[in-house]
Amino acid sequence: MARGVTTGFDGESAIVEHTFGLPLLAHRSTPAGAEGVHPAVRRHRELLIPIPAPGATRERLAAYLALVDRPLTSLLARERLHGEAPGRWIYRSNPYRLLHWEVIPTLALAACWEEGQLRVRSMDSGLSGLGSRGERLGFQLKASLEADRDGIVGWAEVGLESPLLSAPGTGGLAGLALERVLDRIERRLGRGFSRDAAAWLLGGRDKLGTGG
Repeated sequence: MARGVTTGFDGESAIVEHTFGLPLLAHRSTPAGAEGVHPAVRRHRELLIPIPAPGATRERLAAYLALVDRPLTSLLARERLHGEAPGRWIYRSNPYRLLHWEVIPTLALAACWEEGQLRVRSMDSGLSGLGSRGERLGFQLKASLEADRDGIVGWAEVGLESPLLSAPGTGGLAGLALERVLDRIERRLGRGFSRDAAAWLLGGRDKLGTGG
């Protein structure tokens, strides 16, 4: 097992452990009040998605990611992602358990193919299910994916920012909720996303995944 440091939101660092050649994050949250006006909790995860399909070269996988719309839709689920403008989408998620509430995030997303990477970033967010508390919580998502000789590699980061996180114990609970968000992203990458990438490489019909 080896360790390294990876940089997250706005220069935040986190320790990464590598087991069997796969990067796994030893997560660390941003201390309350350490940046910005409100306390923040953030999580970062390194990603490796093998694509076991004939023709899965770095060049072909890069061509798949460069489509932007298709890989994004296979990652986030077609039925929950709605195009608003070129490079802009609205995503309404399945519910997440956050602290004591069931929360449904709605994100305004921007995605682009830039410098050999598919880059995704939330531009705005809404959290229904929290009542007036939802107006005091800000959710952020950032991700980057690129082609590698072993498949797709990259990272994803999620965060919450709110004065509510200054209450004792809420930072740890929010961190656990963010871990679940990253778990879901990782499952999507290993299922619908990888299946669709393989189908595209094989020239098959559209097989975008569902669920998430």
